[in-house]
Amino acid sequence: MAARNTALFGMTGELPSIIISDLFGVHRNTANQWAALAQDSWAGYLAALRATE
Repeated sequence: MAARNTALFGMTGELPSIIISDLFGVHRNTANQWAALAQDSWAGYLAALRATE
C-alpha cells in the first residue's frame, strides 16, 4: 500500500490533479492535497503522513 501511495503521490507532480482523480479513483480534494504537497518539500508530505497515523 505504501508503494502505491508513493507512486500516486509522485505522479501528482507530473499530471494535473483532476486527471489523477479520474484515473485512479481518488477524490478530487485528495488529488488537490497531494498536488499541493508535491510542490512543497518532502518535509510537508512526511508531516501530513505522520498526522494520519
